[in-house]
Amino acid sequence: MKICPRALLPLAVLLGLSACSLPFVTPPAPRTPPEPAPPAPCVVLTLPSSGPYEPIATKIRRGAGMARQEIIGRGLPLRLEIINSEGPRWLADLAALPRECAVVGGPLQANKYDEARKSGLTGQRTFFTFLPSLEPGDEGARAWRFFPGPQDQIDALVSFAADTLNIRAYGAFYPADAFGERMTALLEQTLAARDMYLQKASYPPGDVTAWSEAAAALIRPVAGPDGRTPVPQTAFEALFLPDSWKNMDMLTTSLLYNGEDRLVLLGTTLWEQGLSGRSLSGADKFVLAVFPGAWNPAVVPAGVKARPGDFWMALGHDFTRFAAALNITSRLAPAEVGAKARAVRIPWSMAPIAWDGDGVAHQNLWIFQVSPLGMTPVNVELFAQNRAAVLQRAALRMQGLPAVDAQGNPVAPVSGMPAQHAVGPDGRYAPQNQPSALPMSTTPKPSYKLNLPRAR
Repeated sequence: MKICPRALLPLAVLLGLSACSLPFVTPPAPRTPPEPAPPAPCVVLTLPSSGPYEPIATKIRRGAGMARQEIIGRGLPLRLEIINSEGPRWLADLAALPRECAVVGGPLQANKYDEARKSGLTGQRTFFTFLPSLEPGDEGARAWRFFPGPQDQIDALVSFAADTLNIRAYGAFYPADAFGERMTALLEQTLAARDMYLQKASYPPGDVTAWSEAAAALIRPVAGPDGRTPVPQTAFEALFLPDSWKNMDMLTTSLLYNGEDRLVLLGTTLWEQGLSGRSLSGADKFVLAVFPGAWNPAVVPAGVKARPGDFWMALGHDFTRFAAALNITSRLAPAEVGAKARAVRIPWSMAPIAWDGDGVAHQNLWIFQVSPLGMTPVNVELFAQNRAAVLQRAALRMQGLPAVDAQGNPVAPVSGMPAQHAVGPDGRYAPQNQPSALPMSTTPKPSYKLNLPRAR
């Protein structure tokens, strides 16, 4: 007879079984706790809630909220944190955010970026600033740019004038201030890289009475056949005017005083502030004026459900989508940040931004022309027709001939049309009347040449 171990007897009694007949039981493996869900992508904005920049910041926040709703609507989580950069503890509030809130949009003001830089936060978070430029050596190393810069403007203007209009010679008439001098220097460098030259003249910003005389240094007018009409001896076809729109009327008057009204006028994004959303009387005077911009309401990208309403809303919208797609949860090495930025693909609401191998941003700005609507995307075909009409009219005037073509029709660019007729289906300025810039076989040709030989 088998004797069972005493230790098994209580269990045998409890189970009503013979202790000797119990099978071997393997204890259950301990449960492994489930992996914690990764934190939702976190996007941070540092924007002022008071002060002169507050209205702009409100639009950026609104655009960011629109993007967040789009992302959440696709079933994806997104955390959006907004830090008041005007708050007394904004740097501490930013530093207190979780580590995964690593991508920061902003600030809007250079002095606030300087504060973040000095505090060391730019080494702890990845800043994509809303500034046109950063401290020398900072861009692509300490921080990145998510905003159009001065070079972006120059690149857009030169591309339009040189590549689209085949203009090879340029002038600059600029205010003798820091902005005018800096923008003109950038233009000169960009043209030199293309083997094109720039003639320059400056004017005192505060002394309007001196502008006509200053312009004469560029135009070098001589008396026409009638002894009264000034005939310009301008050696270039496009003129850069890096000044605000409010000064354009007096500047173009100074040019006309010297007989010059044939030039393609190249402005900066400053013009948008004076033209956006406004109708313009006397737009004929600026029929050859263009300028760059980052927001084109005629372009609706695929995949953008809630359409931003202006550049600032588009900025907040695009940054939020970009930062979420960037998927950075800690401060990375600059080269890694640049590589991730180059890999992101989003449907842009504003002009697309790309980052080069050094982490420097380049925004592919649109070109706008001045119109009775204030501003509208340039219509290249209409612009070329208007330019031909302007050149023909000027040539006739300088020779003392009436401004009519071979058929007796007035030679003039398209005049201001009612706003309801000025925009085509694609949002471009397209009046129904076409200019009477026709080939004139019987009309004397001007004695000067505006189409200069291509530089080699």
